[in-house]
Amino acid sequence: MLNKLALVILFTVITHNIFSQCSDAGVCVIGRHQLNEFVMKKNMISLGYIYGYSGKEPDFNGNTNDISYGNVKLEADIEIAKMLRVNALIPYSFSSGPLGENNGMGDFALTVSKGFRIKKINLLTFFLGGKFATGKVNSSDSLPQRYMPGLGTNDLIGGAVFTRENYYFGIGYQKPFGRSSNYVTRLKRGDDLFFRAGFFEVFKKVSVKAEILTILQIQRSSVLSNIAPAETFVSVDGSNETQVNLLAQASYFASDGLSFGLFAAIPFLKRNYNFDGLKRTLTITGMIAYNF
Repeated sequence: MLNKLALVILFTVITHNIFSQCSDAGVCVIGRHQLNEFVMKKNMISLGYIYGYSGKEPDFNGNTNDISYGNVKLEADIEIAKMLRVNALIPYSFSSGPLGENNGMGDFALTVSKGFRIKKINLLTFFLGGKFATGKVNSSDSLPQRYMPGLGTNDLIGGAVFTRENYYFGIGYQKPFGRSSNYVTRLKRGDDLFFRAGFFEVFKKVSVKAEILTILQIQRSSVLSNIAPAETFVSVDGSNETQVNLLAQASYFASDGLSFGLFAAIPFLKRNYNFDGLKRTLTITGMIAYNF
């Protein structure tokens, strides 16, 4: 029954519009991979491409969107000691919209996780790490933050995931420090609290996964006022939007170590603001991974 449900979800995801709101190289790294997904392989190095589209509708405050995003992401998930793992991720981003084009290296993310076995079949894993402001936030033509490959802040990330056989439940928190130095918005993002719950199933050559991901932004974002004569920051009403997404993934194992993956997500709620450049009405990801 679960196998059929996962395949139905995947088909639905591929054939419908998709919203995906999760901070790039952010809190969503927590609990994204489970060991059994790799058929007992402990390590993974992957290269992926993400295509996203913001949608044509402007924000509630009138900011234009109609932005296409592309991200090439290199990721490594390595066990450095028994039940102790390191995950590192770096994206290279492209954006194009009515105001111009931009590209560059994005924000680097690094997390360390430690797992503990409970009654042999259960696993409790704790995560701690950060997202680092390695991506640029300004361009020569003064594009706003939503066109930038970086978010402009150093963020602390922490959380935990409980896995029982093929099911998992996770909680995480992301704390940004400071404000982006982007000339146009000077964006200060609110903290993110997230919950994820899902299941995966591994067949001989194919694995499937489905989950619900909920992201709660604790505070409203604030930006530079465009009407005040001096440098003044204003909180944006409604910018602390709750996000609920249904995510699905399918992977094909071409050999003992090589796999290909397809990932997508469907929203239950959509975003009305795009100050951070993370709003999507369409997101599709393809990935190739070496598992060892």
